[in-house]
Amino acid sequence: MVRSNKKDNTRKAGAGPSAGPLASGSKIRKLNPPRPFPTVPTSVSATGPRSAHSEGKNFICVTRKLPLGAYLRRCKDLILKDGYKTLHLSALGAAIPHLLTLTTSLPGILPFAPDEIHTQVLTGTVELMDEVIPEDEDEDITYRTRGKSSISVVIKIGEGDDEDAPTVSTSKPKGKGKGKGKGIQGPVAQQQGGDSNEGVFQEPDQDDMDMS
Repeated sequence: MVRSNKKDNTRKAGAGPSAGPLASGSKIRKLNPPRPFPTVPTSVSATGPRSAHSEGKNFICVTRKLPLGAYLRRCKDLILKDGYKTLHLSALGAAIPHLLTLTTSLPGILPFAPDEIHTQVLTGTVELMDEVIPEDEDEDITYRTRGKSSISVVIKIGEGDDEDAPTVSTSKPKGKGKGKGKGIQGPVAQQQGGDSNEGVFQEPDQDDMDMS
């Protein structure tokens, strides 16, 4: 018997996340993780084209959907054409190797001495939430949590830009991020102790990527 994917609006969500075994016939719907920074700055219209944004362009969520060359060109233009001295890059799960390759490749295409480019890497784990939809439509929807690896990279030219990090939105039901990581200094440095509250999210048009 094939069941429709259409939801019954009369269902009520469960009281909280659950880590127990799934009931037979239950389905899982993975919710979007919270973003580490807003899609656009609060001072900019969210409905306008990306090309019209003059702030926050140096905060980039890296996914596997775009090739490495596209990210290299974007980062290079931000530094050389737009004048940014600090880039904030984030990735989640399977996109982490993509970001690490970008981080090690970018200094080679920039007209700066190696000692002028400073890289900081924060690793951590993001807590994601999934909806558990029971086979019986009369039962409540419940939630379960799972962890996923995350990474956040800050690349500075010289002293970098004098800036404040954007505010993170933690509205439900998209879940909330929470991670502890280790700080790393230098492009290819070893991990050092430290904590990070960085969460990693995807571009708004790439929510279906790297979610498993």
